[in-house]
Amino acid sequence: MPDKRDLVIAIVAATAAAIACNASVQFATPIDRALPFLAVVAVALAFVSERPAIAMAVPLLIVVENVIADEATRLLAIGVVVGVGFLVAGCRWPVASQPSTVNRQPFITLLAVLVLRWIPFHDVVLWRELIVLIGAVAVAYVMQGSALATVVALFCPAWPAKVAVLLFLVMIGAAFWLRRIKFAAPLVVAILVAFFPWSGIMARGWRAFIDPPRQSERREIRNALHAGQSTTIDIPPGTESLIVSGANVQRLPRGTLLGTVNGAPIRIGDASDWGFMRRDQFFASRNGYPRNPAGRIRDYGWSSWIDGAGRILLKPDIRTVTVTADPHLPNDAALQVESIEMVSR
Repeated sequence: MPDKRDLVIAIVAATAAAIACNASVQFATPIDRALPFLAVVAVALAFVSERPAIAMAVPLLIVVENVIADEATRLLAIGVVVGVGFLVAGCRWPVASQPSTVNRQPFITLLAVLVLRWIPFHDVVLWRELIVLIGAVAVAYVMQGSALATVVALFCPAWPAKVAVLLFLVMIGAAFWLRRIKFAAPLVVAILVAFFPWSGIMARGWRAFIDPPRQSERREIRNALHAGQSTTIDIPPGTESLIVSGANVQRLPRGTLLGTVNGAPIRIGDASDWGFMRRDQFFASRNGYPRNPAGRIRDYGWSSWIDGAGRILLKPDIRTVTVTADPHLPNDAALQVESIEMVSR
């Protein structure tokens, strides 16, 4: 068990690591700007798990930040570095010294939840997130493991009543879950943390990791059609599909008619409300992930989301399309014709 001197050394090391990482930030995304915080997390993991090698994550983060220019690759690399740190901290590797009887899992869970839910920091609603954090730490304490607690924290809505009930029920059964798993539980936490730059998408749009939205060359239209309105669009050669979404339709259930393309129906499910996956809209939304998703990844960390645009495939020889919004749409709702998409090359 670390003594007071070790704690002082860890505090000094965490401060130095944060300063070094802050000086190394080269890009403006919330994930890059959180590099000093991630350095402190790495040192804290090394301290609580008594595995100093985890602190090697700090220079690795600095290298990744300064060597990899491509945003998606850089953010994934940052996530992997931090995720490996959690894997090493959580696994019960053979050690020469007498194994500690101290339950470190609540502290590891606390750090994992902070990484997954508190970035970007400016979007944190403190009192709501503290409820999730306390509940997750309590679950980790009961089950002496961090996997289930981290998963629950990731998928929990930050609505106090629902969170309190859900975490309370999980705590009752937590002692009977994952108690004998030595390696799989830390691996679950590591995988979740590795994708923390898009943790909001993991929590609210996990299907995007199985069926990611495809992107090809597009030509913008940006026409919002309210109930009964119609527009005719000239389609140039090489067009593959029409990209559409809804506005103010997040309360409409799957299958509700949004409109038509040349008489063919467009429904909730072919496209969704443009912002249905936002953190402040998702849990009240009745929409779902589009069948042929065409949205773009927006924002970062716990605030990340994918817009609800869907792809309507067009016949190769078509030269015009007429898009009509359903006359029964609510007054403030609209069918948004966003763009036409060219054939992928």
